[in-house]
Amino acid sequence: MHTDELWQVYAPNGEVIPGKGWNAALDNPEDSGADEIVGVAIVFLFRVNEEGVLEVLWQRRSDKVSRHPGMWDISAGGHINLGESLVEAAAREAWEEIGAKITPEELRFVTMSPFNKNRFAWIYAVDYTGKEEDFRFDDGEVSEVRWISYAEMEDFREKFAKKPLQKDKITFKCLKRWFRQNGYL
Repeated sequence: MHTDELWQVYAPNGEVIPGKGWNAALDNPEDSGADEIVGVAIVFLFRVNEEGVLEVLWQRRSDKVSRHPGMWDISAGGHINLGESLVEAAAREAWEEIGAKITPEELRFVTMSPFNKNRFAWIYAVDYTGKEEDFRFDDGEVSEVRWISYAEMEDFREKFAKKPLQKDKITFKCLKRWFRQNGYL
């Protein structure tokens, strides 16, 4: 987490409150007991490998981070900064966390859902088939990445993912529906 950031604050209906930010140095609003709602942009990178198998990229969190050290997490994601669009945040987080070069135009909307009482999550997918895999972990949040076949992903998530993802059945049902609707499953 970058403590010098201001996270965009949202109204209970999901609309941006212009000019209102949450100081990241105060940690997450739910940890402080505040009522502010902030946004999270989540990116699932996926590819169809040479054998025609659908795979999703997972990142392993560094042992040095304070939240969920050493646990597996989604491809990339993080808070939306003050004045930043949802797709700008998603592309920035993919670059900062794993060095994935994606553009806002490549992002495909999957779903939006309340993450908890203080956060909304906007979830995107990016087809990474055939792209250069020059992942890097400059900001210290990630220690490695791994492609997991979609067929094995549910078992992997339940065994190795950070606890909130182990419990999050809705996001993964929406992702499955999105893959089906777009011809990947």
